[in-house]
Amino acid sequence: MAMHSVAEMAASISANLKRIAKEKGQPLPVDLGDKDAVDAYMKANNDKYVGEWNQQLKRQKFDHVYKQSLWSGRTPIAFNFSSWDSTKQISKQNAEQLKQKAQQLAQQMLTPDDEPFNVMLEGSPGTGKTSLAVAMIDYIRHHGYRWGYIKHPDGSADKYKRYVDVFFLATDEMLELVYHSMDNDSQARNRLQQVVKFAKTADVLVLDDFGTEGGMKGTIRPVHKTMQERMYDINNARFGKKFTIITTNNTVDELRTMYNVKMISRLIPTNDEHTLNFNGLTDVRSKML
Repeated sequence: MAMHSVAEMAASISANLKRIAKEKGQPLPVDLGDKDAVDAYMKANNDKYVGEWNQQLKRQKFDHVYKQSLWSGRTPIAFNFSSWDSTKQISKQNAEQLKQKAQQLAQQMLTPDDEPFNVMLEGSPGTGKTSLAVAMIDYIRHHGYRWGYIKHPDGSADKYKRYVDVFFLATDEMLELVYHSMDNDSQARNRLQQVVKFAKTADVLVLDDFGTEGGMKGTIRPVHKTMQERMYDINNARFGKKFTIITTNNTVDELRTMYNVKMISRLIPTNDEHTLNFNGLTDVRSKML
């Protein structure tokens, strides 16, 4: 390929600028006879395109983490706060208050310098816990950012905004991966490793239907040792550093029967404002079947 001289490159840039200006019926954005002005124009536009490219890369990473989520039935759920219909409930006021509280907590998670905390949505099956949890992360994904830091050799650091990583994890599906990986299923083992990695590092994690892996009412039992170890690793990596949203049909005492007491004590919110109780709502899901 022939090399082009600086003069030839400058001529090509000038020709392109003239062509674009003519097509748009607009004046030239810079005086082509002023070398310094042309250089400044090119640098400004280069910085702009590099910035847009970096944002695109960040967005791709942001989408990549969420797309690796492990959903119940392997079927992603789409839901937002505007989709929440309080009129389906007998206690419309209670349903509306739960939505407002969930949205407030999601907004708190968007404060870049806020201390991480956990949220628990507890209550009977089919009352909308998963729906509101998904609405929370939908809001967070599209409205929030966290602070990132670029460290320099001299010890200083630059602060910048970055997208919030969100990951959804259905614990019953994770238990299935544990069982399959123990049967020497390499695909399941690799997927389990991936799930644990993202669950540890995501800014916001949803543990959906937490406790179903330990049985239903009347059949509560300790969770399989390997599952306990993986969940402990996840919680230990996140404790005090990341936000976690838990949905569960079980009581705290039942969860303590299933899991290590220390892990549950770290996972369950200590602030009552961070617990949403759905027991006063009716089972909407069964009416849809």
